[in-house]
Amino acid sequence: MNYMNHGNKTLTAGFIKKLIIGITLCFLISPAFAVTSENAIIYDLPLFDNYGPAFATWSGSEKPLGNALLKGTITLDKNQYNPGDKVKIKLDLVFSATIIAGTKGALMHELGYDTWMLDTSDFLGFDVELGQIEGEEYMGIGNGQEIPPLMMRNISHTYYYDIPDSAIPGTYNVNAYIENSDYKTNPVTITIGNAGKTIESYPNEGLSGFSGLVLSKDFNEETGEPIAVSDVFSRKDKRICALVSFDSIPSDEILGWNWYDPNGDYYITDTLLAEKGWDWACYYIDIKDYEEALIPGVWTIDFLYNEEVLDTKTFTWVNETLN
Repeated sequence: MNYMNHGNKTLTAGFIKKLIIGITLCFLISPAFAVTSENAIIYDLPLFDNYGPAFATWSGSEKPLGNALLKGTITLDKNQYNPGDKVKIKLDLVFSATIIAGTKGALMHELGYDTWMLDTSDFLGFDVELGQIEGEEYMGIGNGQEIPPLMMRNISHTYYYDIPDSAIPGTYNVNAYIENSDYKTNPVTITIGNAGKTIESYPNEGLSGFSGLVLSKDFNEETGEPIAVSDVFSRKDKRICALVSFDSIPSDEILGWNWYDPNGDYYITDTLLAEKGWDWACYYIDIKDYEEALIPGVWTIDFLYNEEVLDTKTFTWVNETLN
């Protein structure tokens, strides 16, 4: 079970994951936090006449003939960012290729790569490089392997970028594209700062008295004090607690916790309306009651105040058997 807690107020979170008869049931990213482009055909063209970096050179009895189709989307974790925010960018691609001739004896000889970019020049002055995707990942075959008559691949990559202080406020269309080509996803619309206002006029300048996110194995449910601060957790522990403390807030405010698994994928995302006068809050997992096994590795938790990331902490989950 996941819980949010403040003093004698305990709320069952709206995001609960359970493993029932081998099927994982979960909620996806809340629409309030994420924005996804419409699925687009990035290219649909003759596979071996293209001679792009992913389809460079072939050897065999004859040159194969066929068509390649690439479709995809980008997802950003929010639709509005301020300088200092960490942007999570997810690129999802579906590649398929149908070979209509030259399948016998045709071997893969050499594969290149595509460099994927994010078009951010309108508000950053330059485009952000996301990363490279090898041709072998698109096609599922490598050097010296025989070309199959049909190839279908699902590809997903997650990237992160920190919005710099120099970002120009406004609303922009953003897409991902293959460098030095016209191949691109459909755009998403995002806002940097508050459109029409200067960076200095942001309404949220931070959470007064906030000293950072604290991870611990338990906490005092009356005072909010952490018990056994740690960045390593296992089944032997009682809880994974993500605690925050701050000055008494003068009005109701929105607090949020985003949890990411070691693959960089969303695991939990939930918000809490903190009431006037609160000075601490906690989002935690009760390990002993949790029915789903956590993935071993380094996890990440973002703490958000009015949808702005104020702090990020990581912890390591290790698989230890209970005695």
